[in-house]
Amino acid sequence: MGAWASQALGAVARLGVADHLEHGPKTTAQLAEAVGAHADALGRTLRALAGLGLFTSPTSGSWALTPVGECLRTNAAGSMRYLAIAETDSGHWKTWERFPEAVRTGTPQAQAALGCLPWDYYAAHPDQGADFSRAMAAMSLLSIFPVLGSYDFSGLPTIADVGGAFGALLVGILRLQPKARGILFDLPQVVEGAAPVLGDLDPRIERVAGNFLSQAMPAADLFLLKHVLHDWDDAACVTILKNVRSGMHATSRVLVIEMLIGEGSEPGPAPWMDLNMMVMLGGRERTASEYERLLEQAGLRTNRVISTPSPYALIEAVVK
Repeated sequence: MGAWASQALGAVARLGVADHLEHGPKTTAQLAEAVGAHADALGRTLRALAGLGLFTSPTSGSWALTPVGECLRTNAAGSMRYLAIAETDSGHWKTWERFPEAVRTGTPQAQAALGCLPWDYYAAHPDQGADFSRAMAAMSLLSIFPVLGSYDFSGLPTIADVGGAFGALLVGILRLQPKARGILFDLPQVVEGAAPVLGDLDPRIERVAGNFLSQAMPAADLFLLKHVLHDWDDAACVTILKNVRSGMHATSRVLVIEMLIGEGSEPGPAPWMDLNMMVMLGGRERTASEYERLLEQAGLRTNRVISTPSPYALIEAVVK
């Protein structure tokens, strides 16, 4: 029944229910009027989600947020609202309907489900594309503080965030390094929408529209590749890394930030994200040694692998 829970969660996220509970409980009728929903249907949905720990009913017919439900507020620290929306939008949902075919064939299913690749789908459906980019920014927040606390970003004049969506990680780094400047490199429609996330740091960040599969990177001292390589098969990863390598000088570094698959069958989020990559894009989560081999093929040498207090690890590489 997990799919049922996902759709119920996605519905209240789209309606913005949690935003209307920020300042205290409201009745079902008040919420329904505020978000434009059918009162009985909304109440039944909140009742079911209360059983999953997202809402509580302090008095009969009223609703309030639990600490978990707070994550659905748009402005909450660590908000997961847009992730709940993006994962239940057509782009992901229709593709996951074809998951058995992905298992049978070993091939991604977005083209068959959507009629195009996911990036083209989001370009043609900008509302969903914006929600997806906001979701990726929210995912970045899960790794930002563990990354900032696990790596020394000092002494790096120019930091390039390659495929960094709206640049949430880059913003976090630049706030700690006031003398550094940033480069945000992503597709045109993504960098155009990055201003709200970049905020007051926008003047210190050069937004570069491009395609990391087909063009060289601008020069930088550190290149961030966060949640990028897992989208792609090995050949494409090598191409991306070679394009990053073209922007590196002798002392530049590249920092790959990804979940790592263990050598056994340990539980955790990485094997599940691996399935998402399999059905959506044909990419995969990888072991540390698999990333090291890709870096080697691109003319880079793995310097160290750094664990963080999160599902993500940092793989630092330098020019060979």
